[in-house]
Amino acid sequence: MTPDRHLAALDLLRARPFGDRAHHLAELATGDAAADPDPAGQAEAERTALAGLLAARWGPPDRLALGSLLLRAERGERMPEPWDLLSASVPDVELWRVERRWIALGLLAAAGDTYRLLVCVTEVDPP
Repeated sequence: MTPDRHLAALDLLRARPFGDRAHHLAELATGDAAADPDPAGQAEAERTALAGLLAARWGPPDRLALGSLLLRAERGERMPEPWDLLSASVPDVELWRVERRWIALGLLAAAGDTYRLLVCVTEVDPP
């Protein structure tokens, strides 16, 4: 998928009302070593391209490392959705605050040289 298509998918998520959960989480791209000789490099390139488009719209993102949230959750602190899910899935996110919603862009590196480019739209403030 191209960065423009990622952007269109994100815009659809931003426009959707929230239901029972106060967030929308979507996988924008997936890849693995069978389809790409450098899946990590390709994934990072897609994230960087989309982040560049978002930065042109909304300014530079904040980078939020999620490791400390994961540690806090492991110590028994209750993390709100979607931050508990994100902290268990990605090491960090690029983060924008737009019209009372947070847009978080993260890259999940899974076993077997696979990756997933994730985006989350939420009204819940990061803990």
